[in-house]
Amino acid sequence: MAEFLLRRLLLAAIVVLTVSFVIFILARLVPTSPALLVLGADAAPAEIAAFEQEHGLDLPIAIQYAHWLRGVVTRFDFGTSYVSGRSVTDEMIRTVPVTFELIIVSMLLCLVIAVPFGVLSAAYPNGPLDHALRIFSVLGVSTPGFWLGLILILVFSVRAHWLPPGDLPPIRDGVLAHVRALVLPAFCLAIYYTAMISRMTRSSVLEVLGQDYVRTAVAMGLSRRRIWLVYILKNAMIPIVSVAAMACGYMFGWAIVIEQVFNLPGICRSLLAAIFSRDYNIVQAAVLVVTIAFVSLNMLADAAFRILNPRVSK
Repeated sequence: MAEFLLRRLLLAAIVVLTVSFVIFILARLVPTSPALLVLGADAAPAEIAAFEQEHGLDLPIAIQYAHWLRGVVTRFDFGTSYVSGRSVTDEMIRTVPVTFELIIVSMLLCLVIAVPFGVLSAAYPNGPLDHALRIFSVLGVSTPGFWLGLILILVFSVRAHWLPPGDLPPIRDGVLAHVRALVLPAFCLAIYYTAMISRMTRSSVLEVLGQDYVRTAVAMGLSRRRIWLVYILKNAMIPIVSVAAMACGYMFGWAIVIEQVFNLPGICRSLLAAIFSRDYNIVQAAVLVVTIAFVSLNMLADAAFRILNPRVSK
């Protein structure tokens, strides 16, 4: 197991370094210099040259990348924002917890709903619950998250006044207010993956139910509880673990829309603003953080996959 994890860790490090280098190069291939956005379109060439020299933008790209990577690895320093002049590290510390909390709550909500309903749907196929789940799945994967968010804000915030329409107050201002502000965005972010994972759970459980070892366990007279926990659910969870880990990573992409709709101060919204303002350092830091999270989730999924299926050796 240790060798398996070390091999995965090495591959993850290679992926992170590759992504960081690619995003660093792509950010600097944009023809517009950040100096024009900070100083204005009427800035003199001398002012633009001074700005680029101050921020090291006049150096070769390889040297710029080496300086940036050394600062990240040795001092956890992502540089400063070209637009605001503030530390990018402070921006990450402020925004990353918001997005991570949103994604964790959304995934927990997704799994709490999707897995039990998928198992029940497989246990009683073609019944009322199965048909209801099928309708829910079609609606869940077909409904745009931004449209659903606006509808929920209209219904539950503007008209009913039950939940806040946006923003996320810190926990120190009240746990209840913080939780209430998370309800709508977490639901909007979770709905698509809830529909998808519930159908996958149903398919996986039905496939396991048809295996010979399950029929043998039933013929041997084992208890229904033991059959479901040891023989059915353990084997049916193998593909679901992989899909859930991938879904967590993909949620970072969906979070850009959800944070924008609900005005959440997360890293995805900060990334979107940095892209429009050509703020290279924030773009690089945000993409690197998301990449590390995505790779880490896949490493955890690989470890869980190895535990559930010991036959996996690589």
